[in-house]
Amino acid sequence: MIKLIKNNLIVCFIILIISCFILISFTGCVEANTSSVNFDGRRQDSYSQSELEYFYEIAFGAEYGESGNVIHKWVDDIGIKIKGRATDRDIETINEVISELNYIIDGIAIDTVVWDPDIEIYFAAVERFSSIEPNYIQGNMGFFWAWWDDSGALYRARILIATDGINQKERSHLIREELTQSLGMMNDSYEYKDSIFYQDWTDTGSYTDMDRAVIRILYDSRIELGMTMDEVDDVIAD
Repeated sequence: MIKLIKNNLIVCFIILIISCFILISFTGCVEANTSSVNFDGRRQDSYSQSELEYFYEIAFGAEYGESGNVIHKWVDDIGIKIKGRATDRDIETINEVISELNYIIDGIAIDTVVWDPDIEIYFAAVERFSSIEPNYIQGNMGFFWAWWDDSGALYRARILIATDGINQKERSHLIREELTQSLGMMNDSYEYKDSIFYQDWTDTGSYTDMDRAVIRILYDSRIELGMTMDEVDDVIAD
């Protein structure tokens, strides 16, 4: 009887060890897999053909000025200073957009600052735009101008948001659009009407899934400064 109990204990102990080993192995596999998978089941580094095509349209070229049709983006943390007559809702919108961008983008952090800003957001009457930014193009209620170095790294930007002639919803849209585009997505498109990058006048107040994909692709670690469209396609297309 004692020998039988002892044998049973040995069997139970062996089963327990095997169970623990299986559980640890399974947990490790789950962690390894979920770390690179999105909520929609796709890998974080995989993009659909439509997302890539929209990215190529938005990230290469610029609505105004010359971009050289190569990749431009920020490689260091970004400090943003708010200037002029911003409403409480303007400031809330800026903080909301910053929070969303920090969630989407890896590698750099964005925040508001008091001193030494990298991006300045001016809230002013349209008649003052040209005096604030000489490169301003007439007819725009929101406008940005960005500077980059010889490598293609963005290091400075100035954003203009009108305080007259538009309502708060339209102004909040312009804040989101101009701030996002100043990160290196400098072109507009007629492809998706609900996109923040839509060419015609709109008051869209949030990013679409396609917009988030465009932002995520630009700041994918495989996308390097100065890359051409073909070079991006070589490293990122499935």
